[in-house]
Amino acid sequence: MADGNLELVQGAYEAFGRGDIPGVLGILSDDVKWSVPEFLPQGMRVQGRDAVVGFFENLGSTWENLNVDVDDFVASGDRVCAIGSASGTTGGAQVTYGFVHAWTVRDGAAARFDEYVDPPPELLG
Repeated sequence: MADGNLELVQGAYEAFGRGDIPGVLGILSDDVKWSVPEFLPQGMRVQGRDAVVGFFENLGSTWENLNVDVDDFVASGDRVCAIGSASGTTGGAQVTYGFVHAWTVRDGAAARFDEYVDPPPELLG
């Protein structure tokens, strides 16, 4: 099952890279729990696929030229972690930070997303 979960999550990153947000939303369960640290410009904690749409709207309005680079994926059971970095311009500053995205997959859909970051000083104010 970990292989299918890995492919599901990898597909979401491929969709994001193409700018295909509906493709990302398509892997989410209806009641997905989505958690991004609130000190990030796009940070929010929401539940439900429809609420995650707001996350992506916020992401697009707070970042310019956002690039997400995944260095590695680690999968075990129902968990898939993506390890990488994000970079772009926000608030007029060029910012790069490291992340781990922890996904939980249940019944072929992403039921939970948690972002853990190594924030640069620019984001901490």
